[in-house]
Amino acid sequence: MSASAALRRSPATVELRDAAAELGVHVLEVFDYPDGALEKVEEVDAVRERFIGDIVRCLRVQRPQVAMCFGPEGAYGHPDHKVVSRLTVQACTLSGDPAAYELEALALGVSPWSPSKLYFQTATTMAVESLKLPAQPPITTRISIRGFEEAKLRAFAHHQTQTQEWEPLRKFVESQGATEVFSLVGAPADLSEDDLFAGLDSA
Repeated sequence: MSASAALRRSPATVELRDAAAELGVHVLEVFDYPDGALEKVEEVDAVRERFIGDIVRCLRVQRPQVAMCFGPEGAYGHPDHKVVSRLTVQACTLSGDPAAYELEALALGVSPWSPSKLYFQTATTMAVESLKLPAQPPITTRISIRGFEEAKLRAFAHHQTQTQEWEPLRKFVESQGATEVFSLVGAPADLSEDDLFAGLDSA
């Protein structure tokens, strides 16, 4: 079995695919980088550049108006999450640069594209205190997910290899109610949004 085939069939990938389906995600791509060792990946220039290039390729192919990723603190401090945050921020800038990854763009027939907005995942004060999280990016955006709470719980429940005790996590997720919070990168501290696409052309 090839490495890519093994990755597609790994328990974590299957769980991610099932969770994504619960949320109506139609496009899912999983990169072949070592789980739990992304700091080492980041230290090797050629591999780091390839990783950023993979994100750039996805952005140019999918052309999203809005992108989101972990904040610099890595949600709950996970080293892999911190690396993903740093590389995604770099990729969102480079994806709009015609000189960046030019040969790859020509080979794929895609043009430069940068998301208009980049958001960090963040957390409420209650969540920070309850879970003893590191300092989080400031909340700029509160999104109502009313009507989708059960889908969110079902998605979480698929990640069986990522948590040893689902029931406490389920209760905590339920306690967060029908609001998700985000931090718009580069926004003024007093920004208050209720729409990730606020200010963007809907055409």
